Amino acid sequence: MRDPIAGLISQVVVTMEFIGRPMRGRFLVRQGGNGWMVYDSELKGPAQIEKNGAFAENLTKEHAEILAERLALERHLKNGPSVRGER
Repeated sequence: MRDPIAGLISQVVVTMEFIGRPMRGRFLVRQGGNGWMVYDSELKGPAQIEKNGAFAENLTKEHAEILAERLALERHLKNGPSVRGER
């Protein structure tokens, strides 16, 4: 059975490529001091997985990539597309 979140992420990525939006988003996967992290470019530090929750650091590269996609998708679904096309 295919993961519905993965399918939705694929659709968002294809749509973003089709309309020419840059693929660099708010959440970036970076190598940290101890493993990999999801960097939040707006907060200029590790992304917080949920409000008052853990930070996305000390992860495997695969887990960081999955989490970055999930955070970006959740933000997109919560906020919807912006007028300027930033999200």
